[in-house]
Amino acid sequence: MELQLAAVLGSLALGGALLVLFFGKWWQPLADADRRVKELGDAVEALLRLRAELLGHDPAPASDPVRAWLRRVQEAQDEVACIKARHDGGQLYVVRLVQYVLLPAGPAAGMAEQQLKAVRALREQGAALLDAALATPQAPPPLLCQPEDLDLPADPAGPGRRAHLDEALRFLGEPDAALGVFGGGGVGKTTLLRRVREVCGRVARFDHVLLVAASRDCTVAKLQREVVAVLGLRDAPTEQAQAAGILSFLRDKSFLLLLDGVWERLDLERVGIPQPFGVVAGKVRKVIVASRSEAVCADMGCRKKIKMDCLNEDDAWSLFQANVGEETIHRHSQTPTLARQVAAECNGLPLALVTVGRAMSNKRTPEEWTDALSALKTSQLSMTPGSDKNTHALVKFCYDNLESDMARECFLTCALWPEDHSISKDELVHCWVGLGLLPELADVDEAHRLGHSVIAALEAARLLEPGDNHRFNMFPSDTHVRLHDAVRDAALRFAPGKWLVRAGAGLREPPREEALWRDARRVSLMHNCIEDAPAKAGGALADAQPASLMLQGNRALPRRMLQAIQHFTALTYLDLEDTGIVDAFPMEICCLVNLEYLNLSKNRILSLPMELGNLSRLKYFYLRDNYYVQITIPPRLIARLGRLQVLEVFTASIVSVADDYVAPVIDDLESSGARVVSLGIWLDSTRDVERLARLAPGVRTRSLHLRKLDGARALPLLSAQHAPELGGVQESLRELVVYSSDVEELVADVQAPRLEVVKFGFLPRLRTVAWSDGAATNLREVALGACHAVTHLTWVQRLPCLESLNLSGCNGLTRLLGGAEDGGSAAEEVVVFRRLRMLALLGLPKLEAVRGEGECAFPELRRVQTRGCPRLRRIPMRPARGQGSVRIECDKHWWSALQWAGEDVKACFVPVQL
Repeated sequence: MELQLAAVLGSLALGGALLVLFFGKWWQPLADADRRVKELGDAVEALLRLRAELLGHDPAPASDPVRAWLRRVQEAQDEVACIKARHDGGQLYVVRLVQYVLLPAGPAAGMAEQQLKAVRALREQGAALLDAALATPQAPPPLLCQPEDLDLPADPAGPGRRAHLDEALRFLGEPDAALGVFGGGGVGKTTLLRRVREVCGRVARFDHVLLVAASRDCTVAKLQREVVAVLGLRDAPTEQAQAAGILSFLRDKSFLLLLDGVWERLDLERVGIPQPFGVVAGKVRKVIVASRSEAVCADMGCRKKIKMDCLNEDDAWSLFQANVGEETIHRHSQTPTLARQVAAECNGLPLALVTVGRAMSNKRTPEEWTDALSALKTSQLSMTPGSDKNTHALVKFCYDNLESDMARECFLTCALWPEDHSISKDELVHCWVGLGLLPELADVDEAHRLGHSVIAALEAARLLEPGDNHRFNMFPSDTHVRLHDAVRDAALRFAPGKWLVRAGAGLREPPREEALWRDARRVSLMHNCIEDAPAKAGGALADAQPASLMLQGNRALPRRMLQAIQHFTALTYLDLEDTGIVDAFPMEICCLVNLEYLNLSKNRILSLPMELGNLSRLKYFYLRDNYYVQITIPPRLIARLGRLQVLEVFTASIVSVADDYVAPVIDDLESSGARVVSLGIWLDSTRDVERLARLAPGVRTRSLHLRKLDGARALPLLSAQHAPELGGVQESLRELVVYSSDVEELVADVQAPRLEVVKFGFLPRLRTVAWSDGAATNLREVALGACHAVTHLTWVQRLPCLESLNLSGCNGLTRLLGGAEDGGSAAEEVVVFRRLRMLALLGLPKLEAVRGEGECAFPELRRVQTRGCPRLRRIPMRPARGQGSVRIECDKHWWSALQWAGEDVKACFVPVQL
């Protein structure tokens, strides 16, 4: 009976499968699986041919990279054999159909697709190894000039430092592929690498020069992020895919890799850096490694090394004097003698001489110098030069000499960011405001100005250094700062209370040790890869009561971590930006009744709960760039947040927003009489803008995203004619974004003194932009996208502070700047963009010229992006005195076809051909 039943069921399954196959067309995915498995087989055969060719050249490879690659090839071959066997074992379509129903991606198709990517990456790596194996060892091309002949400013640290620079530059023309630079902390290794980056282009030709900070907690993923940021490449989902992308990009290019702060041997092949170093296929690959350890330099393959010591007495005095200032030293007859004694306490350590020198620059009397000398002696600064204790003592001395407790507290919080991390100044000031380190001011701009003045004081004290801005290709920049690793270590040691800082350490789970969490006042686990929180970790967190918690940049933060946070009832500061929160608002946050600062930007939150109103102490709430199209805010929620001072709520969508998104917010602001010093919101009509304007000055609108605008043909917000009804917004507005409307005309003749950013997108009917002289003169950033009726943007030349201009997908744009008939300059006049740093021209099929006739000058330009501009054949740039190199990202064929006014213009650009 059972056998008969089984036979009947089998027949039914077979009949059903045939019906599905022939009438439902479910056979197509099965055919796709066949195709994928065949592609995988072909790729493996090509990989094996490559392996045979490599082994034919070197039957018994001795190098670690080759042996590691051969091992991975064998593993891939075994894996492919398993996939093929599994696929071939299901040749009966009935069986495969059942498998397909149960596993929509197919039993073998998905595995084949994934393995195919791995095999292709192996082929890329193998091809690079073969190139290296076939290359004939050769010296790099001769140097363009001898380093000693370079006309460089005198180094305040004396001629010894210039000798180190010359030696490093000479290495670029020598057969050695790797150079080590070693010495104690603070002796000037990072400074040397930065100087090499600045001037190496005058000595040798490289397609790319990469200065990358390895740091103490370095991981492959962290190094890859650094390299990707410097090269301007896209992020990849896995380490393997990222390595393949880096390898593919650098493989046929000459490059100089400057590795700073290396603590142990790094596997650069896993990062994607082409191997080996040297001259391969006519391309020069060189690396300079900076480490505190000579042994680490040797482990990184550096046969040639430069040892950096502390300065001799004369050079030390020269550097100290340069940082104190001649006027201060000679203000009183006793001061020079005391100053030499203070300098001697620094033991020739450059970091000490610079920081202590800056700290002494405001000491005017002999008594102050005597007190400082006593403090230095008692701090035991005169220990082993370059030792950690020595560095901590000098940082403590400079820290104590800061002018206020506010500056001291602000300085310490900089150590919450990862080692060698370039911190945006604006991000830093936001943090200080949220932590309550800056006084509460009625004007948020005043608070930001105060914060930036504190940063300036810390830079003047040499406790902060200029950081890098990869977006503007500025190394270093005036928009970012960083801490020297020795200064950061010292700051963490004498921070008040207990801090738990594991920022950027490559963590995949939070620390499990209860002792680390117990009594920790500030906790920073930002920019890690925390994706798991084991139960034991939850136990460690159970008794923790930090006042601030920074988790931003953990893009797959586990739910268990959020559940643990609800017990942190003493928390006043919580940063969860870009932590992968999806759909539901994490209700655990609503238990944090003492919270004052909450950042949930760059997540995917669908709605805000009414329970968020429990956070009666909340002052700063950020929900920018929320990726959902719709977001719901319940009525009366904002009214319950009575202490709210900053509210920024945006979606990242430009298509549509829930109809009930705006009304509850404005209704609550009107009914509650709230005083919000900084509001960022998305509106649909000018009537809502007028409502906000009537709430000023109690509510100051700083960021405004407008869409639809009820079919309005003109945008009144920047018009002086509408100042009576919109003046309250015009006065405070900092950022204006207009999307998806039928606006045809834009008149800007109002002063708008605080407006810094304007972005226009998907305005297909916009034809006229009338921008008057004196309107929004502080504008720094302009972006236009999909504004197809715009033919030129002559008005941007009237923006004296413009730093970034981004144009994309404007199909009607024929020239960037028009002539006198368009309100522009006469052809014989040079149009100067004095502060423009970045220019992006993307997807502009009709763009024929930057300027119809005449030339432009871009003295501060650092980065140009051009793609999809086939008619653009000339960049009419007049090089300015001291013009820096401009990184231009473009198509190889487009670059080859460019016409140049002269070689001096072409020499300004460094092409990155994508």
